[in-house]
Amino acid sequence: MGTILIIKTWLNKILSGVVALLLAFMSLLTIYQVFMRYMMRNPSTMSEDILSYSFVWISLLAAALVFGERDHMNLTFFLDKGSPMVKLLLSLLSEVLIMIIAIGVLLVGGLSFMEVGAIQVSPTLGITMNIIYLILPVSGILIILFNFINIAELIAAYKIKEER
Repeated sequence: MGTILIIKTWLNKILSGVVALLLAFMSLLTIYQVFMRYMMRNPSTMSEDILSYSFVWISLLAAALVFGERDHMNLTFFLDKGSPMVKLLLSLLSEVLIMIIAIGVLLVGGLSFMEVGAIQVSPTLGITMNIIYLILPVSGILIILFNFINIAELIAAYKIKEER
């Protein structure tokens, strides 16, 4: 269990750092864009596209981070009323459902998007869109990895409670 905790801690730190850097980059790019548009009267279309794509990336990376920290919104009414076994089963069910959605939508769907994106080119940036769509399977893999870690943590916590 100690190795899993170390992996989760490092993943959370790395992901938090990437999200923070991306947010700082987006903030600076927004300032640049506003300056160019209103002060120089020469708007930058490239910065607008980069901001749009960065927003998608930061949203999906932050979503993976939230699932990793189990800070996503959930309704605990039934969870609070149940026995420890019911709590474990409902929590495991939640993790498995999230994993199924991540596999189907983000991983499989994201790989399909990347295939289509390989033949599309961003007009302002001149890059293929599969680079932009790469975040879908990446966030899917991160969420699935966090699901496995969360499942291991839930089972370990249940075993500890049961031993007491």
